[in-house]
Amino acid sequence: MTDHQKTLLELNQYRNRFSHALKAAHICVFEVDLRGQLYTFFENAEDIFGVPGERILKEVERFRDLPPEKYKRGVSEYFTHPQDWDTVDKAFRSIYAGQPATYQARMKAGNTNYIWCKVDVTPVLEDGIPVRMVGTITDIDKLKLEMEQLEIRATVDAFTGLYSKKYTEELITKTLEEFSEKRHSLMILDLDDFKKLNDTYGHTAGDDVIKAVAVQLKGSVRANDIVGRLGGDEFGVFIKDIHKASELMEIAERLLKTEGLPFQVTKSIGISVYPRDGYRFRTLYEKADQALYRAKKRKNTYIVYKY
Repeated sequence: MTDHQKTLLELNQYRNRFSHALKAAHICVFEVDLRGQLYTFFENAEDIFGVPGERILKEVERFRDLPPEKYKRGVSEYFTHPQDWDTVDKAFRSIYAGQPATYQARMKAGNTNYIWCKVDVTPVLEDGIPVRMVGTITDIDKLKLEMEQLEIRATVDAFTGLYSKKYTEELITKTLEEFSEKRHSLMILDLDDFKKLNDTYGHTAGDDVIKAVAVQLKGSVRANDIVGRLGGDEFGVFIKDIHKASELMEIAERLLKTEGLPFQVTKSIGISVYPRDGYRFRTLYEKADQALYRAKKRKNTYIVYKY
């Protein structure tokens, strides 16, 4: 075997190892001639997009003779979801400034389906000028879906579909910070004699009531108000931007209604008002809870906190 043949064999072995490594990591590698506006290399594209790199190179070649802005638009439409174009544009600005970039975007290759990808790109400089761009594309679609599901589980009470206790507090705190000049109200609602209902009709009946009340509460306020399950049979309702006391009373009356519930049950509500009763969620909760304690002694009513 000649030296030339040995070199070719070694190169072929290296390419095979490189290809296997990319497939194992579910990554593809690409290269772009920035001055020529031409993609020159696309390895393992079929493992990401389901089409070979040769096809991608051929399809994007038609953009090379376009003016720079039209070239960028054409490539963006070919590869990237429209909602992620700004993210890609920011990355390209980094590349042309001689800086590497990393971003996540929904990607495709022509007419293939979008998948979430992580893209790492770095410029190749000559005399300080970016002339080429080399990058990797990693399929993170499954990971992204898992993360979204985790986020949903962290923000939503799985039993009722309302916001979870933790996320309810976070949303209210954020509202108090962003709209501190407005007047808001926190209502804590609790079912009267809920334990007795469970003991009499069973926990399945209690579960049905909890779910029905959750639907009723959500339908009794505006879409931008906050409704969460704080635990057990206790709910929190945060009413934003109150203009007058009568508006608050009308909402409380709606929340007390029991029509459509699977069992006869009444509710009690304690109410605190921002900023009169406090500036933080915890303070407003404590005041509303004190009012709720008084309301539950009477049952089927609401009481606004008073000093």
